Amino acid sequence: MCTTAVHMVKKIVKEEVVSVRRILIVFAKEPQKGKVKTRLSRHLSQEGCLKLYKELLADTLGRARKIKCSHKVLAYDSASKKPVYLKKIAADFQFYKQEGGDLGERMFNAFKAYAAPGACVVIIGSDSPNLPLTYINRAFLELSKRDLVLGPAYDGGYYLIGLKEPCRKIFKGVKWSCGSVFKETLKRARELKKSTIILPFWHDIDTARDLRYLKQGKFSHAL
Repeated sequence: MCTTAVHMVKKIVKEEVVSVRRILIVFAKEPQKGKVKTRLSRHLSQEGCLKLYKELLADTLGRARKIKCSHKVLAYDSASKKPVYLKKIAADFQFYKQEGGDLGERMFNAFKAYAAPGACVVIIGSDSPNLPLTYINRAFLELSKRDLVLGPAYDGGYYLIGLKEPCRKIFKGVKWSCGSVFKETLKRARELKKSTIILPFWHDIDTARDLRYLKQGKFSHAL
């Protein structure tokens, strides 16, 4: 292929990427002692849980910064009026205050807030600090062809969800913080006839076993 043709192909690909608005939303809490990583409270002190959460969040934000997208958003939950700590460590992100009674409502409202023609919106949490970037990039690519993308976690939840359009019914009636979240969400998607792609399983850091695996380097730092 001649040099001119190569440049033309690169230009077309670049224009196609730019034309699709990629919006990555990271769900996070303003760190507060006794309010984060509570499932690990039997193994770590409140101070230890707080420190761990801050480290996981910092790693998650670092990975999010490596993703090419038009908007990077930090969807925050804070007991105080201003998320002072989050503003300090994520000044380069747009900020959105989570709204809703449960996690499903909060995610739906975040999708709704950033929905737009031609936009692909992906939400990740802050519990998977070494989530492969290829999984996030693939989620955006799949949303050009599918209604829904889910990244299942080994604990029964999911580390990533992407929607082409907001859909409240996807989240309705799901029992959050239990081992059936992924299966219930997938069941609703099928009932609603939403075309769905499932990403590879990955890890959340929520248990003592997860911590041991992380320390031993058993969670891959794949890009």
